This record gives sequence, structure tokens and C-alpha cells, in this order.
Amino acid sequence: MWLSDLVAEILRIENEIQIRQEERFIMKIAIDVRTVLPNRSGVGNYVLHLIQNLRQVDPEPIYYFLAQKKNMSLLGHLAREQNPFLTYFSHENHPLSDFWEHFILPLRLKRMGIHVFHGPASLIPFRKDHCGLIVTIHDLVAFLFPETIPRKYGAYMRYLLRQAVNKADKIIAVSHHTKKDLIRILKVSPEKIVVIHEASSPIFHPDDRKEVQSRLKQQYGITKKFIYHLGNIEPRKNLIVLLEAFTLVCRELGPEYQLVVSGQKGWLTGSLSRFFKNYPMRDQVFFTGYVPVDHIPLFMNGAELFVFPSLYEGFGLPVLEAMSCGTPVISSNRSSIPEIVGSAGVLVDPTNIQDLADRMVELLRNPEERRRLSQLGIARAAQFSWIEAARQTLNAYRSVVKT
Repeated sequence: MWLSDLVAEILRIENEIQIRQEERFIMKIAIDVRTVLPNRSGVGNYVLHLIQNLRQVDPEPIYYFLAQKKNMSLLGHLAREQNPFLTYFSHENHPLSDFWEHFILPLRLKRMGIHVFHGPASLIPFRKDHCGLIVTIHDLVAFLFPETIPRKYGAYMRYLLRQAVNKADKIIAVSHHTKKDLIRILKVSPEKIVVIHEASSPIFHPDDRKEVQSRLKQQYGITKKFIYHLGNIEPRKNLIVLLEAFTLVCRELGPEYQLVVSGQKGWLTGSLSRFFKNYPMRDQVFFTGYVPVDHIPLFMNGAELFVFPSLYEGFGLPVLEAMSCGTPVISSNRSSIPEIVGSAGVLVDPTNIQDLADRMVELLRNPEERRRLSQLGIARAAQFSWIEAARQTLNAYRSVVKT
């Protein structure tokens, strides 16, 4: 008799465990990954690193990736392990993409039983009937520097950003400076914003200098010592000032150094093109165009300096990538960049050509100071972590779940 009672008790316990497991809430999270493209820039890299680390922090949630076919090969095993759902529309396919995102996508999310939707590229559906909405705001260029972007695009982005921050249940700002901009310009409640810093990829680390220089010579024909800049070619990056400062450097140091500029062509590049046609040092400047992500550490490690006189950044990831490689940094003293660099680099007024040139010459003449900044940069960059960013992002997801 006791044996049958024992079996019954075991079955009862197993049944209770099964019921509890079925009743246990498992969060369903949808993330827009359409910016993860072959020629991706900062936002695409942010999205890729985030989704690579979320499951390491907590394997329990079910993730759904909003993607296009062209994203799938880049997502690799992440696409196979998660649950991609596809759309024909890219982020740039305005206004059809916006109609789909604001009116069709919410119905699909509801049918899938999604608890949280994350728009990591500043855009989310305007409807939030059933799931929590989180948006990442990277910058407010459209409000602060409208002259650096096409006029119609700027006006449209201002409208979309206002809608996004109003409809979102939680806003992720990539820096405290961006949070302050959101509060000051768009009057967002501070309690609605969480600051989550980005980080550099593990591929950015100090490397053997002779090997790096050999590869740069072989693959890009770079044989001189060089100063490096990375970023999309657009007015906000302030490249005319960088070129003018480089002219002064060459006058001081002669033809010993080359300026190497990497980045895909953006918008409003006419002024830069006209300036460069008559630029006296053009033979000492190399525009590489877009560089594959896995080649960028070569340039970072091979450079004597990384110089980044941007007028405005929401975060400033290239600066952090340079510091991760131990490359001394000279950067703008504006927007979020001082928050990222701290005391590990040289900060200058990006409109002061003479000061920028002087700082470059001083560092190029002072190897001891370059070594000091190199060590400070490596230590500073190590304080930023994608695992920690993923952990904080998951906490943000949990905070907006509607039960």
C-alpha cells in the first residue's frame, strides 16, 4: 500500500512542477535589427553587440528579430537561434516603412504575443496597445545641428523623434549628455530615461605594431606614419577643420606624416569636396572610403594619433575604440565626448584650428606622453562593457512589461 501511495505522491509533485512551469512568465522581446548591414555604422554596431550579449546575460527570454533578408547572413547563428520575422521595408524606405511600422507592425506584435518591443535606432511604432515600447535615442542632431543634415530629412526626423519619445514607455540614452538634451529640448521626464553606455568590440585591443604596419602596407599601401580619423563623411565630423589643422602640422613637421580618413560618404559633402580640390597637402591625405569593421583595428593600432574633432556626438564610439587599442586620442571637448574620454585623452575646441594643430604637434614630438595616454586610454575603455550594457537593457525591458 505504501508503494502506491509513494508513486501517487511523486506523480502529484511532478504535476505541480509542470503546472508551475507552464504558469511561469517568459518574456517575449522583439528587437528591430534592420540596421545590422554590411556597411553598417555606429547604430548598426550598437544593435549587433547588444543582441550578441543579451542571451549571455539571461537565456530565458524569447527574442524575435525584426529583420530583412539582407540582415540574415550578418546575424549568423543569432538568426538561427532566435526567431526572425521579416519585412520588405528598410529604415530608410520613407514613408512606406513608417506606415508599415506604425500601423501594420503593432498588429503583428500583438498576434505574436510580444511583451516588449525595442527600437534601437530611434524609431518605434506609434501604437502601444499591448506591449511595452523602448526606444534608444543616440543623438539629437536633427534639433541641435540641422544645418549638417538635409533639410527635408531633418524636419521629418524631428517629427519622428518627438513621436518616439512621447510614445515610448522607457527611453535608453547612450550618454548622460544625450539624456540632458532630451530633457532640455524635448522636455522628457528624467524618470523616463535610463542612460546605458555603449562599449567597444573585443576586436579592439592593442596589437603587434610591426605586423599591423605590414598589413596596412600590403592591403592599403600605407607606408608613412599617420594620423587617423574614422567616421561617416558629413559636415558634423568637421573634416575641413581637421584638414586645415593638418596643414599646420605639416608646416611644422614636414612631410613625415600622413592623414588617413576612413568612412563612407554621407550627405552634404559638397563643401568638403570643393575644399579638397585646392588643398595644398592632398598628396599626404588618404581617404580610404568605407573600411570593413574587422580592418578598423589595423588602422587604430597603426596610427600615431587618433583625431576626432566632431562638432556633436551622442556617444562617440570611434574614440572609445581608439582608446581600447591604446592609440592616443585628441578629440572634441563638446557634447558627450568628455564623458567618454575622461582624463584619458586630449580635449580641444573643435573650431580652434591652431589649438588642434598645436596639440597634434606636441603629441607627435613627445613619445613619452603618447605612451602615458595609451595606458590611460586602455584603462578607461575597459570601464565600458557590452555585457553590462545588455544587463541594464534587460532591466529596462522588465520595467515596461505589461501584465
